Amino acid sequence: MMTHQKAIQILLGGENNKNQDSLSISDTARGFSKESIAALIDKSANVSASELSYYFANYNNSSAILGAINFGENVSCGYNPDFKEYGVISFDYNGSSQVVPNYAVPKINTSSLSGIRAVNNSLVLNNQSYYSWTTSSGSRYAWTVNNGRIGWATSEALLAENTNQKGINYKWEMRKAGNILSYLAKGKSLWGYSRGEVLSTCEKVGISPGFFSIDAGAGKHTYILQESGKTINVDAEIKQLNNINWIEIGYKEGDTFSVYGKEYAIDSSGHINVSAEDEFTSTEIKYPSRSMQ
Repeated sequence: MMTHQKAIQILLGGENNKNQDSLSISDTARGFSKESIAALIDKSANVSASELSYYFANYNNSSAILGAINFGENVSCGYNPDFKEYGVISFDYNGSSQVVPNYAVPKINTSSLSGIRAVNNSLVLNNQSYYSWTTSSGSRYAWTVNNGRIGWATSEALLAENTNQKGINYKWEMRKAGNILSYLAKGKSLWGYSRGEVLSTCEKVGISPGFFSIDAGAGKHTYILQESGKTINVDAEIKQLNNINWIEIGYKEGDTFSVYGKEYAIDSSGHINVSAEDEFTSTEIKYPSRSMQ
């Protein structure tokens, strides 16, 4: 069997190849088995030797390769789904463009992964970690958490089979759920998604109506989920309440607000001071009567 070093030598143009800057697969190299070849990339990929440096340095380190793809920057893949073994996934690493052959991208064992599940309406996910997601069909897929982005692992999503077929499109199903959770994890608006879709996604991960929080590597964000599926961004509401000078708009020092069941009096500066870390017992905000001038 051809050695790893011999394969690299052939594939990088070490034998009778005048073009030292690009990776060309010779007819001889194409005759070897995939297990014997360090990289099997179609000539049209036009990949330089330097772009394979990360892959060769981590040839036997599946975790490093997966990490670079799933948690890296500018990750992309262009290929014909019918010939996806003859292409590469590219990404940036330490300021340079790197690639990994499609066929060499390690698969993730979903059976070893924990599901995404809230505890007491608190969803806490470890940043740059892997989880499993079960679709409506019962199939399990590897998901990642990366600075608030929650969704299908890039290493597997980019190389998934075509979905131009009848039946449920599991790609769209996962994209929708991942986007909803990601927007919540980043404190973004859920515009574009129905209340029913939001409620269904929240219930799937164990979040029930009432106060809930989510922390997935982009800070903790607190919300109120109503029975209808409407969400209220508690952090945004609190920030707005704290920023208003209430005396300037007709209230007086000492007037008391009931914010989510806890009372806050206007201080001499005209402000109230609500904290998202306070213990709330209600989902309502009650304003004091405005002073008559």
